[in-house]
Amino acid sequence: MQDIGNVLEKARNEKQISLEQASRETNIARRYLEALETGMYEVFPGEPYVVGFLRNYAEYLGLNPNECVTLYKQARIQETAVPPETLIPQKSFTVPRSVFIGIGVVLLLIAVFFVGRILITKIDTAIKNKPVQPAKQTEIIEKKEKASYTLSQEVFEKRVFQGDTITVPINGKDYQIQVEKTAPELYLATDIGTQIIALGQSLVLDLNGDVTADVKISVEDIDTSDESKGALVEILTTGFSEPVSAEASTIKISDQAAPPESAKYKVLFDAGSAYPVTLNATFRSYCLFRYEQDKTNRDERYYQKSEQLTVQANNGIRIWASNGNAVKMQIIAGGKTIDIEVSRPGEVIVKDLKWIKDDEAGRYKFVVMEVD
Repeated sequence: MQDIGNVLEKARNEKQISLEQASRETNIARRYLEALETGMYEVFPGEPYVVGFLRNYAEYLGLNPNECVTLYKQARIQETAVPPETLIPQKSFTVPRSVFIGIGVVLLLIAVFFVGRILITKIDTAIKNKPVQPAKQTEIIEKKEKASYTLSQEVFEKRVFQGDTITVPINGKDYQIQVEKTAPELYLATDIGTQIIALGQSLVLDLNGDVTADVKISVEDIDTSDESKGALVEILTTGFSEPVSAEASTIKISDQAAPPESAKYKVLFDAGSAYPVTLNATFRSYCLFRYEQDKTNRDERYYQKSEQLTVQANNGIRIWASNGNAVKMQIIAGGKTIDIEVSRPGEVIVKDLKWIKDDEAGRYKFVVMEVD
């Protein structure tokens, strides 16, 4: 095998190039060129420098750089002592791969088992140590049987349901108030007719007809969409001063804005006292309708076919309709329900439905009266 150093030196001499000239033209220090030609590789900082300078020098001398590097590496291998153990065949013991897989699975199962035990212990301890919170009680309103109550105190507050009866003792006589409905409003059947009270409203009743207020009923809570939840009512038997009918109980016919005897009016019913009345209106077709309740509350809107309206008043109701025949009306009072036919088709109407007092007879009349 050729010595790489001899190959380099021979090529340089054939070209008649001195080491100084080669060093100057290759930018490689002379000592490194001499080391490449003499095999003194220990002067180089490391193996990469030897290979790099060798490639540049061989290319400068017109030699094949790859062949020169190969000759250098072969010479280096021959110079390196081979360890004796590499010359003696070593017996090796190879563990099958399946053994490692089996051991891994076993270790994984053991780890999962212990981690699971730790988690279960922690969870169990946390549950035992967790403070017991009182269960939130959901208000369940259930009515199984009809109840009867007798007013024996000045203030009666109770949740009542459909079919319940409230007895009001007045001067040795009992008057019954029965719950007919509790949604969307409270309907009470009394001796003086069905009374309707909405949520947040109050109603004063004269049950025995002596023109003196006997009870005041207020609706404190009601579910307008679920009748099964009943209605929370407050009933006062004393401690209120509202008259039953602020107008009808004190004003004579001549004191009201009533027309003379020639005026048109129709008596629907009469009674010994003026008590609250309820107007139920059902619309047969489209109609602009306005009402004024007890000369205080006024409302107006455009009603569509099949809509209904309920108005309750102590003294009277004034109504106005763009088409009187488009609305069917009923008056409920004193246990009676009376239909009212107020006009012809297409006729605009303005009427008063109210109590008037007949001084001669000492009674009250509920009338339908024309309003100019």
